[in-house]
Amino acid sequence: MLDFDALVGASDGTTGIIEPRQIFTTLERHQRFKFPSANQGEVLDKWFEKRERTDNTIKMNTGSGKMLVGLLALQSCLNEKVGPAAYIAPDNYLVGQVLQEAQALGIAATQDTNHAGFQSGTAILVTNIDKLINGRSVFGVGPAGARIPLGSVVIDDAHACLDAVADQFSIDLPTSHVAYSELWKLFGDELKKYSYVGWLELDRSDLQSLMAVPFWVWQDKSAQVIEILAANRDTQELKFSWPLLKGVIPLCVCVFGANGLQIKPRCMPIEQIPAFARAKRRIYMTATLADDGVLITHLNAAPDAIADPIKPKGAGEIGDRMIVAPQEVNPEITDEEVRTLAQAIAAKHNVVVLVPSFARAKFWEEIADQTLSRETIADGVAALKTKHVGLTVLVNRYDGVDLPEAACRLLIVDGIPEVHDLTERLDAMMLDGTELQLLRQIQRIEQGMGRGVRSSEDRCAVLLLGARLTQRVNSPEARRMFTPATLAQIDLGKEVTRQLKGKAITELQPILELCINKDSKWWLAGRQRLAKAPEGNVSHIDIATPLLRQAFDLATLGQWTAAATALQPAVHVEKAPMVRGYLKQQLAELTNPDNPIEAQKLLLAGILDNPRILKPLQGVTYKRIPTSARSQGENAEDFVRTRFIDPNGLVLWTKALLADLSWDPDRTEAFEAAIQELGRLIGFGSQRPDKMYKDGGPDNLWAMTATKFAVIECKSGVADKDKAISKDFCNQLLGSESWFKTRYEANVTTDLVIVHPSSKFGDAASPSANMRVMDVRSLEKLKTAIDGFAKAMIFGDTTFAPPARIAEALVHFGLDSASIVSRYTVKPT
Repeated sequence: MLDFDALVGASDGTTGIIEPRQIFTTLERHQRFKFPSANQGEVLDKWFEKRERTDNTIKMNTGSGKMLVGLLALQSCLNEKVGPAAYIAPDNYLVGQVLQEAQALGIAATQDTNHAGFQSGTAILVTNIDKLINGRSVFGVGPAGARIPLGSVVIDDAHACLDAVADQFSIDLPTSHVAYSELWKLFGDELKKYSYVGWLELDRSDLQSLMAVPFWVWQDKSAQVIEILAANRDTQELKFSWPLLKGVIPLCVCVFGANGLQIKPRCMPIEQIPAFARAKRRIYMTATLADDGVLITHLNAAPDAIADPIKPKGAGEIGDRMIVAPQEVNPEITDEEVRTLAQAIAAKHNVVVLVPSFARAKFWEEIADQTLSRETIADGVAALKTKHVGLTVLVNRYDGVDLPEAACRLLIVDGIPEVHDLTERLDAMMLDGTELQLLRQIQRIEQGMGRGVRSSEDRCAVLLLGARLTQRVNSPEARRMFTPATLAQIDLGKEVTRQLKGKAITELQPILELCINKDSKWWLAGRQRLAKAPEGNVSHIDIATPLLRQAFDLATLGQWTAAATALQPAVHVEKAPMVRGYLKQQLAELTNPDNPIEAQKLLLAGILDNPRILKPLQGVTYKRIPTSARSQGENAEDFVRTRFIDPNGLVLWTKALLADLSWDPDRTEAFEAAIQELGRLIGFGSQRPDKMYKDGGPDNLWAMTATKFAVIECKSGVADKDKAISKDFCNQLLGSESWFKTRYEANVTTDLVIVHPSSKFGDAASPSANMRVMDVRSLEKLKTAIDGFAKAMIFGDTTFAPPARIAEALVHFGLDSASIVSRYTVKPT
């Protein structure tokens, strides 16, 4: 027999070869693997040069072969004796894909943590993120140390994995849980004292109710919280999260909602999973996405390494996408028409629709062939890959799903991704309208748009559905956040829409089929556009993120003052007032244990920047709506000229505004925000006192003139359209009137308006003479008038109408201060 070890020149087989490209040539691989692509080879070479760093980020566009790169990098680590090695995927569906890829490559891989090859460093473990990171992880938790040590780890689809990490480091208790009852009893009186209205909404299980325990109360009672949770640590809701969070309870945020509560830290104490925290090499593989800071907050990755990612030159390889927003083609195109178009294409091709919620999934159910959630996604996606299914709806799944080739030829992103996590909802409320919040949304939208192209040879038409989504994607701020490759395809799609401007939706189907059927001219145009795309920014990390992580780590050691000092520079350099106020609240949280008086001062300063953060114990005074000497028409003109670059922006924004004015229990926050913006559009002063001050004020307040106001309470979340207005709702509006009278002069008149599906008051209610109702019919009339008014504000195709013409339009549509309440509300019955 021949001595093969002698022939290969190494005493231990291939372990002497550590350069990834050379390893590739030694593998007994499937014939489809000729050689790594140019991008894969470039990335592997760069990683090999930087492999000694503990943390490395590999950024490659969706569909450019990250899986092969990750497997070869781990094999290199094993050959260099930096093992055991684990490849971590976001879910079992992708675990199966990685195992198939490893087998085809000829790389030894296993799902079994007890596998001798894994433990000895000759095979790669492939598993999901939940198995690695949970409070009862087989890899070891907390002070007990690493039961299964790791030398090298790849986190694939890192941004999808981060959602799973955040879920594990979160305590979520339903209202039926015994610990929930004890915590409500512990904090109920404090919440009632802090905001009676907020407490009342929680007590009534209002679906949109949301209330954070003030940090000074939470920290003061943290020992009692620990006792309550520890006593229930073996329940299903706590057994996996309690071991991870029990050491950082004072650093957590606690939020009560209608159906339960959530306890969650601002950064994840990942050191509780020592196998991961102590790994010598950690590789995060992700598409080139907007925000990389979450790798620092969630996995404690080194900021300098995250700021210096490994990526190919240029925009990178990506499949062909025709990205079109139908309502940009023609604002009159309805969602129903898009649904009909999707149904026609689904007769021949697989169509996938991404929706943000089950409520929106109902819009598609009459034509959907399957609706997939987390529990059913594996079988549903497998069906898409093997046959023609028709139209598939994916609920709130914007990442971690591969839909290659015929699995998806038309992808519809329906609406803006929503957040359902209580603490995320709280942050979204405080950061609404900021670039930081927009960045988070754009990241999920881009992830969603990447589901249908999984290689450079793949193709998929993409429709962006919904006025709010269309308006958001077209904003100048959003354009800076998309990756260069996606932006190049968005711009190419814009040129398509310009050629179709004003056409009916029937004109769109043959255009989409150019992409779906791989028309040679369209394919060439797309390739040329991508080839010219710039590299773009290497990485984005908000300046505050590493400081937040540093402060959190110091606070976990009980060094509160040092933690506050570490975060202070982030507040000083932040220029956006809303974000600066948000950071001041977090600075106050860190300051409170050692200096509670200074913490309240910080909170008072923060609320001047961002009125949506926690209000301090005292010192916040209501600011009246400033009166204007200009006419209503002049105010309206100033609003549109300041807000919009061109009339098209106004049209898209108005469509989005009207879409938010809907009777939906899941979108009451959006409804109230739309009422505020509507007031500004028609030239009124407009506030949301309850949101800004939390002191019993109305949901909305309009200053129609210097002496005439509308006090508005919004009940757009009422599920039963025939239900009469309750006594409580009536009393809430009367309470808002009393609030108003204590803050404005006696000569100011008010119209009391309640937005409610029914104009009928219950028998126990006692409406006052100046009380009016905006019911279903009234709201529809108002929306029609606003749509007409927005069109009347456009003068020609490129500019806005002058104030005199706007004033005429206000009167014509009954939106002037003298008419609007009487025309678009009714007397109670």
